[in-house]
This record gives sequence, structure tokens and C-alpha cells, in this order.
Amino acid sequence: MTAKVHRRKEFVNEMSPRNYNMGKRAAAVQDTRRRIVDAARALHIEHGIAATSWEDIAARAGVGVGTVYRHFRSLDELVPACGQVTMDAIALPQPSAAPRVFDGVEGRARIERLVAEAFSIYERGAPDLRVVRRERGVHPSVERAAEDLEASLAALIDAALEPFGVGEDERRVVRAMLDLGTWEALRAQGIAPAGAVSVVAQILAARLLAR
Repeated sequence: MTAKVHRRKEFVNEMSPRNYNMGKRAAAVQDTRRRIVDAARALHIEHGIAATSWEDIAARAGVGVGTVYRHFRSLDELVPACGQVTMDAIALPQPSAAPRVFDGVEGRARIERLVAEAFSIYERGAPDLRVVRRERGVHPSVERAAEDLEASLAALIDAALEPFGVGEDERRVVRAMLDLGTWEALRAQGIAPAGAVSVVAQILAARLLAR
């Protein structure tokens, strides 16, 4: 058999109905899995993780309860799968990369950069982070998500404040001003994202730069 004929046979085999059908089935399985995860995440936001039943998830995803169980045998599989999608979307800054965020940035601009970085996390994932904060004890993966958020914020704060030489009390004030609750209160009052950053940066700059 010539090399040309051999390659043609391989191509035909790759395009055979069996391989095509297997590919369609694999895609359908992934689509169903994603719909289940999306449904679970939406219900977790609306009702909480602990209050969401498998029946609720199945109904929202448009599948049977048995299908949910085939994809996720327990919360130990479902909750981390939901959490992975959430954390990928939020894209927390890596603590080790925090100092680079402030390279070449000084004074008030440094404080504004800190607030912008923190508040952008909430812009990307506030609904999910509310669940993490409210139900961090429901599952170890939720606890880890809460710890990862705190680690990212702590690293950003430490890197931003390093030139100012602030003490622990001042650092706590900064952390409070960068809290999810602070961002939520400002946004609830109709303050736009850029305005929220500007307001908090002004308050912190007045406190830190006057020292």
C-alpha cells in the first residue's frame, strides 16, 4: 500500500460515522454537564448552596434527576465544579504577582490602583462571592475560595501600602474600605464603578497621605 493510499484510509477512518457520532455524544455530554453546573450556580446565588436540591438543579437544567447524579454523584463533585467555573470567571490576582501591579505607581495613584483592583474583583463576581461569604462552611471548596479571596486582597493591600509604612490599625481600615460590603453599599446607591473607586480612593488618600 502506498503512503498516499494509507493516508487516505486514515482520513476516511477519522471521518467515519462511528467517530463522528462519538464526537457528537462527547459534545452532548459536555453540554449537559455545563448546563447542570450553570443551573446549580444560579440556584446557589438565588437560594444558597445548602437550600438547593438535586430536583431544583434538574428542573433548572432541563434534565432528569438521574442525569444530574450521573454527572455528579455528590456535593463533593458538584460544589467544586461550580466553584471552579466561578473562580475562573472572577480571576483573582495571584498573591505573588501583587507587587507588579504597583510598579512605577506612586502616591495617590497607588491607592487608586489598589481600590480599582479590589473593586474589579467584585464587578466580576459579586453574586458568587456573596454565596462564598455566606456559606463558607458548607463545603471545603467554598472555604478555600473564601481563603483565596482574602489572600489576594491581603497581597494587594500589603504591596500597595508598603511605601507608606502604615501600622496594623491603618491596614484594617483599608481592608474594611475595600470590603465587598463597602462596594455593595456604594453600588446600591447608584454610584458607577469608576465613581466608587474614586470615592474610596479619596477617603483613603486623605487618611494615608496626611500622616
